[in-house]
Amino acid sequence: MFKCTGYIIKVLFIKILKSEFLEAELLAITAEVQRLVELRRSPTLQLTYQEQWETLQTRASKLLSTLSQKCIKIHNAASMHYASLVHFVEGQDPLPIANTPYSLESEYLTRETRIFKLLRQTILKQQEDAKAREDHLLQKQLELEAALKIKEDLIAQLMNQHPKP
Repeated sequence: MFKCTGYIIKVLFIKILKSEFLEAELLAITAEVQRLVELRRSPTLQLTYQEQWETLQTRASKLLSTLSQKCIKIHNAASMHYASLVHFVEGQDPLPIANTPYSLESEYLTRETRIFKLLRQTILKQQEDAKAREDHLLQKQLELEAALKIKEDLIAQLMNQHPKP
């Protein structure tokens, strides 16, 4: 079991957002929860068991708190940077920047154009495949109808050769 020693608080803010760190911390917390859940019916001191849960709760809380503080600081810095790039006319309300991308407009349009081209190519390919399948099925249908017509003609000839008594 991990004791809450302030380890999470001491972690550099840069390290906190790395996926390996988050995965390791979440896996450790998950393993600890699993271990404590398995201990719920074993004969242990109640105070020790409660203390372990409180320690785990404190650890998870500090992780979430540190993570949220870092994300909020990054978001604030990005918002301030974006706001400093936008030119405001004096007396005009600032533009709303909620849910706006932080990429350059030219990059955004280029990405949109590439995605649109890719989607268009995909749709055209699907239409070509569908047309090819339709043509193939139509050809098969015509072949079957021609074979059926030949068999009907053959049956009619045989019936005409052998009249009914």
